[in-house]
Amino acid sequence: MTHRQRALAALRGQPVDRLPFIGRMELWFDHAKAHDTLPPRYANATLWDLQRDLDIGIYAHVPMGGASFYRWRHRRVTVEETRRGGEQVLVYHTPHGVLRSRFVLAQPLGGSEIQPMQVEYPFRSPADYDALAFLLDDLEPAETFDGYHAAVGSVGEDGLAMPQTGYVPMHRLAHTYFGYETFYLELYDHPAQVERLHDILWAKMIEVVKLAAQSPADAVAVGGNYDESMTPPPFFGRWCAPFHHEAHAILSAAGKPVTTHGDGEMRKLLTGLRDCGVDGVEAVTPQPMTSIDLRALRELWRDRVTIWGGIASIVLTPTFSEAAFEAHLDEVLQVAGGGDRYILGFGDNVPTDGIWERVERVAGRAR
Repeated sequence: MTHRQRALAALRGQPVDRLPFIGRMELWFDHAKAHDTLPPRYANATLWDLQRDLDIGIYAHVPMGGASFYRWRHRRVTVEETRRGGEQVLVYHTPHGVLRSRFVLAQPLGGSEIQPMQVEYPFRSPADYDALAFLLDDLEPAETFDGYHAAVGSVGEDGLAMPQTGYVPMHRLAHTYFGYETFYLELYDHPAQVERLHDILWAKMIEVVKLAAQSPADAVAVGGNYDESMTPPPFFGRWCAPFHHEAHAILSAAGKPVTTHGDGEMRKLLTGLRDCGVDGVEAVTPQPMTSIDLRALRELWRDRVTIWGGIASIVLTPTFSEAAFEAHLDEVLQVAGGGDRYILGFGDNVPTDGIWERVERVAGRAR
């Protein structure tokens, strides 16, 4: 079987010939490339060249070499974008007022293809509700299947080109449009107005899911980046799980497994994730980085949800001794077994100070 075939089989609960392994290494690779610290034999290699050589499956996602199957476009809102150094500013002009977002990228990560940090949000006060409602209603997802076809072709059988629909609606409001602190205050003070925005965005995100169902994607990532403090169980159950259920119904009818990104502190969310309609959770990060016990998780999810991840990335760094690293790897591989409902991976990325020899060791043990 190929990396692609193994991963899809594991997500579908089907037999595999050996443990699937698809890992993310872009943080480490881009940092090493920028600082001329790549192993000499990979000095002129791409990340995917390196992963192919190590026999680590490729995870092509946006923006790391994976094209999305859609893009947002505006019909009536005018968007102005300015970039200066590591800063990006977006200004949205609506009939109800002007909204603004600002993003910055930390200089040490400037060589990495990662998303910048948002430091200003469109919503600033209750006076912005009408403008934000107009902005959300103006969003229109347009398919970009040609670009996605190219990404699939580049990866081939050596991994998965995994498109992402984006955060589920209410989580997207908190993360992208309000900021978490303002969001929770507004959800308490003005629930009807926040729910109005949620309903608008729900309809838009379901359009995205339907596009994903029509796309050439083998599998689709929906939502993710949950945390038991920022998206606690009551919030997840009321606002996130219903969208996951509807998305899964649409995508499974099209024959596409559904994953979600799960590298956070999620011990209190594990039962909700099991029951919400996902086939796999990618970037699962256990102890010692979180409180998640990998063996207990294996028992909880059993044959219902595929664990994708398991290697706590901090053990790849000098913070942990060789003995501690080996003990962690032994435990993960014992829990993973032959790959029944398991895809080995890093939680969620090889860090910039990851020790190269440990990455090689993981690759060798996984074969």
